[in-house]
Amino acid sequence: MPPEKPRQAKEKANILLVDDQPGKLASYEVILSELDENLIKTSSAKEALEVLLKTDIAAILVDVCMPELDGFELAQMIREHPRFKDTAIIFISAVMLSELDSLKAYEMGGVDYVSVPVVPGILRAKVRVFVDLYRKSRELARINDELEARVKERTSALEAAIAQQELLAREVDHRARNALAVIQSIVAMMPPAPGASMGKIIEGRIRAMARAHTLLSQARWEGADLATLVNEELEPFRAGDRVSVHGAAAAIKPAVAQNFALAIHELATNAAKYGALSAPEGKLDVSWTLGGEHLVLEWIESDGPTTEPPKKNGFGSKVIDASIKRQLNGELITDWSSGGLKCTVRVPAEHFSPPRSQGAARREPHQEGAASANADAVRGRRLLLVEDEPLVSMMMSQMIRDLGGQVIGPFGSLEEAQATALEAVDAALLDVNVAGELVYPLADRLAKHKKPMIFLTGYDAGSIEPRFSGSPILTKPIDELELGAVLAGLFEKAPKPRALAD
Repeated sequence: MPPEKPRQAKEKANILLVDDQPGKLASYEVILSELDENLIKTSSAKEALEVLLKTDIAAILVDVCMPELDGFELAQMIREHPRFKDTAIIFISAVMLSELDSLKAYEMGGVDYVSVPVVPGILRAKVRVFVDLYRKSRELARINDELEARVKERTSALEAAIAQQELLAREVDHRARNALAVIQSIVAMMPPAPGASMGKIIEGRIRAMARAHTLLSQARWEGADLATLVNEELEPFRAGDRVSVHGAAAAIKPAVAQNFALAIHELATNAAKYGALSAPEGKLDVSWTLGGEHLVLEWIESDGPTTEPPKKNGFGSKVIDASIKRQLNGELITDWSSGGLKCTVRVPAEHFSPPRSQGAARREPHQEGAASANADAVRGRRLLLVEDEPLVSMMMSQMIRDLGGQVIGPFGSLEEAQATALEAVDAALLDVNVAGELVYPLADRLAKHKKPMIFLTGYDAGSIEPRFSGSPILTKPIDELELGAVLAGLFEKAPKPRALAD
């Protein structure tokens, strides 16, 4: 049994005794000594007032009959001071007075009137009551002060949280508008091209921005891992060992990550169209060093077709120049040699910071092998599509049809999707949040029927409920090549299931 905590010593209350006769003061002192409080003796109203101005008093015992100022006049002066409006005043009369005197005592603010002969036990009891009341009033005031302080503190915290939320909302709005402005610029400045070709080019650039956005989101907008960013932009071209990526651990800051991703995307696209990656034996080596003032990235293509400087800068070259030179205040040096393009990118080190972790660049499982998606595995498969955004559902439906699959839906609400006969479904693509409802009730039904499913989300992969962690997760915007690879892997692992009854 743990020892009891020592009780905190009681703070003695001050009791003021006012009487012009020393003998009576001494008798009051003897009577009240059993209370174990602090007794302060004064012999005049003036002396009592001086004590009151310097000391907190729990109760006052005042003689009615005193020279100069009597007890009633003293009480009136005490009550006129706001500090003493609630101080207990007990009148004591050494002579028998009339009931009118008692009434006058109460009118002057007295809380009690004791006449002679004084009964010691009664006097102690009366004083004890008012001292206890004084202590409880003080404790209540202390509690009120604490409550007010807590309310003020929590109100301040709430106001700060609201202000932070508003700031975050403005920041999200700012980033969204910036992203839309960049996309608008990409579309507006694109040179004329056939519809399908233009669509693929625009999609590739938007995907580059989306990859950077996803990395920033995963890092809580503290910076995108540079190695991961470069690896993901080059992922579609990684057949065999043609692409090598290595460099110092670094995170690129949010303000410039998407522009840097666009520049890498344009370099990779040009290499795939005209440079080393357009030839079967062509190779690409990307490396970088981070020094005191600059990050220097070397882009070296080899064993590709003979290259020469373009006669005029295309849109891709303009994107690279705008991203590296204007946005990052960097420098771009190109060497069009016979073996392939050699490009040196030098940007200020202020755009980079130490990475959150020193581990290897992370890749999502569904990105491995995305370049070799097997459309034959998808052909003829019946895919349930649940997506509440009409334009996204239209795009996803077209992707599924392009891969040879059949679309069941698309459904923009859970109620519509729940009415589907799941026996006719080979797999499902599920938006996590459908018109404000989580898709998990439908996912539970699909799991019961052993139907494979893919979750679609605008959040990071960690936002999916843990019980579905084994299912593939695609982060929006969705890439058709990526979708095909995931579906192919899904059907390789899970052949068409036997129909089950609900």
